[in-house]
Amino acid sequence: MLPPKVVPGDLDVLDYQRLMLRYQALVWLSQMSFCSKQVLRLSPEDAIPEAERRKMLALMTAVQASVFVTDTVTGVQETASDLVKYAAGEGGRLLDKNELTRKAKDKAVFAFDFVGKLAGDTVHKVLEDVVLPHVGLPVHYVPEGGSARQYLTMAERFEKLGYVEPMRKALQRAIACGGAEGERAKVLSKTRLPLREIRNQSMSKFLDALKFIYTKKESQARPLLLELLRDEAGFDWVYPRLALIELSSGEEERARDLMARLIKENANSIFAYSTLVTIELAAWQIGAMEKHVTKLLELDSVAPETIQAEQIFSLICQTGLR
Repeated sequence: MLPPKVVPGDLDVLDYQRLMLRYQALVWLSQMSFCSKQVLRLSPEDAIPEAERRKMLALMTAVQASVFVTDTVTGVQETASDLVKYAAGEGGRLLDKNELTRKAKDKAVFAFDFVGKLAGDTVHKVLEDVVLPHVGLPVHYVPEGGSARQYLTMAERFEKLGYVEPMRKALQRAIACGGAEGERAKVLSKTRLPLREIRNQSMSKFLDALKFIYTKKESQARPLLLELLRDEAGFDWVYPRLALIELSSGEEERARDLMARLIKENANSIFAYSTLVTIELAAWQIGAMEKHVTKLLELDSVAPETIQAEQIFSLICQTGLR
């Protein structure tokens, strides 16, 4: 069960600390702010031993940095900002041929800022045909001759930007290179890619949904994600995005149902179990959360989602909040 939308005013400091974590998982900022104030009010400086205070500070820092609390907007911004850095070089002249992209280049804006001003198909055409190839991320093919490390970097960037099939191609190239990076690419392919190939039109619709999510317009992203569930049920990346929107809206059972459907579709999806960790954190089902953390460790012990989930779980236990 999710926490109440109206925060009680007569709890003790540990209860408010637990609620603060749950509201952060739900991204319910007003309730989270109230709990933070209550924690400060009920915890004068001399009331908490220094060792415990340090533990709580570590917990709050970990939560703020985790995928449970904030979206991956920062990672996407950092990746997308690379896409316009070439504008100062020779490649920038290509953008000058179009008035809108010329202005974007001149202002050195982050890619999604200016593609957001374009209509659907034009967005993807500008990105796929002009911008991405000039930063080593060609969408329509993945060139030969790179190293496994280069292909892994390409795959990571494609994932952050929402390009699932180019990511698949980059990982296939990395696997073909062999070595430790090739083995790493096998793990990423198993845990982060849909089992079935995703159609281009579905990938484009997912990019549109991501644009709305990253600009905090979830109500506009939701119908696109629902259409994708109907038309491309094997698209793993859709389920967790929609589940987190539903969870933030208070629809816990709907979020759980989406994760059950994803696990049925792909039992090795790391996104299913990392999202379940978020759901269990919000519902304060720490025993269930522990099981999902264990599953994440089995799937990929060095994935960012796994490290963050394990850190949150460990710190909850260490600070006596369990």
